Amino acid sequence: MVSFPVFDWRRSVAVILGALALCWAAAVNGGPFLHPDSIGYVRGPDVAVMKLAGERYATAWARFDSGSVDQRHAASAPAARTASYNDNEVLAGRSIYYGVLAYLGALTGGFWLTVFVQGLAVAWLTEIILRALSITSLAAYAGVMAVVAVATPAPFFVAFLMPDIWAGAAIGAVATLFAASGRLRPLDIAALGAMTVFAALAHNSIPPVLILMAAAGGGWALLRRGAAKPGLGLAVCALAVIGALAGNLAFAQMVKHTAGQPPLMPPFLSARVIADGTGTRFVRERCAGAFVVCRYGDHFPMSVDDFLWASGKDGVFETASSADRRALGAEQTRFALAVVRAYPLEQALASARNVAAQALVTDLSDFNYKPSVAASLTARTPPAVARVLRGSLAYRQGWPLGAFWALQSVLVLVSAGAAMGAGLYAGRAGASPAAASAVLLVGMVVVGVLANAAVCGALSTLYGRYEARVIWTLPLAAGALILAAWPRRAGASWRAERAVGVRPMAAAES
Repeated sequence: MVSFPVFDWRRSVAVILGALALCWAAAVNGGPFLHPDSIGYVRGPDVAVMKLAGERYATAWARFDSGSVDQRHAASAPAARTASYNDNEVLAGRSIYYGVLAYLGALTGGFWLTVFVQGLAVAWLTEIILRALSITSLAAYAGVMAVVAVATPAPFFVAFLMPDIWAGAAIGAVATLFAASGRLRPLDIAALGAMTVFAALAHNSIPPVLILMAAAGGGWALLRRGAAKPGLGLAVCALAVIGALAGNLAFAQMVKHTAGQPPLMPPFLSARVIADGTGTRFVRERCAGAFVVCRYGDHFPMSVDDFLWASGKDGVFETASSADRRALGAEQTRFALAVVRAYPLEQALASARNVAAQALVTDLSDFNYKPSVAASLTARTPPAVARVLRGSLAYRQGWPLGAFWALQSVLVLVSAGAAMGAGLYAGRAGASPAAASAVLLVGMVVVGVLANAAVCGALSTLYGRYEARVIWTLPLAAGALILAAWPRRAGASWRAERAVGVRPMAAAES
């Protein structure tokens, strides 16, 4: 029987301080960062509460009707007094579950609760990873947290009212469950499992990443019989994927019950193959009216974003009739499969190019609002929120994002080189078992980052933000490996383990 300390107040305080440190970008900005999609996340739960409990419980987010505001005077026009909600079209893809976290931030004022919870997830994940690898020094934890908080995109995504930070949290959590499952306390397992399940519920791009990580972790265990047992990692991935499917089904049923129709899924797959050129070719050569998208063939070719969100003849989905919008969403899988069957090699090459491009593209451009985004946000948010937005650094485009991007790029390259060196050291005879687990941790994180690029690149538009949201996990994992493989640590490692009640790696994984 392994004894673990029930409560270590010093480590708990360190995690809370780490979470607060990760909130620095929001503090400097003058408030959290918003994206046009953030509005849907916040308003979804607000409208749901209004429908279930009555309009008197609606907040300013549900009552505000941007359609009643003249865009030229959006800053000064009063908000509409009636609740605004289109019962006929509820867009899928805006997770009601992440929306609850964003909505609670709105209720408690300024979204600071949302930002803190997201920072807490990253800070707690870091503490669990280091402790699982026998890195018990609070100075080591402070050093790793300082790197994550200052030299990676993590604080920007912590401050972002989007589910992006949870993609990285899920990758780090699953990597830890595969690499060091025998050295985790029950509370650690519960925390990592909760992060993973919530992440899968928060965005539809995350369950496919978990499936690819589970396949890699399970395959590695089959190839290397002496590797850490994969059961816990596989179980949590399965629970998260099944939970996401059940959660989406429950949301669809709730929308169908209240609105009379299921949620409307934007046709991301159709947009992707149209942008790749294969879908455009299919429409012109083979479609013959078999799909609703064939009616819009004279618009093609066009980019993913134009297909989905552009207006007039520059787009399709945004300005199509309600019936066509539903048909486009319903047929997208069949259309994409038809394109793949018609042009398998061409689509495979296009998808490979997209994945490679997505893996190499990261940027922070969302954190300085473009004029069109700034105008959209201030016009579509309640007046009090719009005032905060107009006073933010992002609204004034004042963030030196080029410098942050350069620092991030250098850190990733340095981390990769240092991790390779530490991995070679850990592979030598006599290296500590914790270092061997750290090597597997880094490998699983790399798999997760590449899986994120594969899912986003192959199925959606190429967007630097999609890879930037997870790239911070690489320096974190590399730092853990470097500390775990540090020369002359072995004796101190075992003494630290006995001090905190952690069982030796060999015993934990036997």
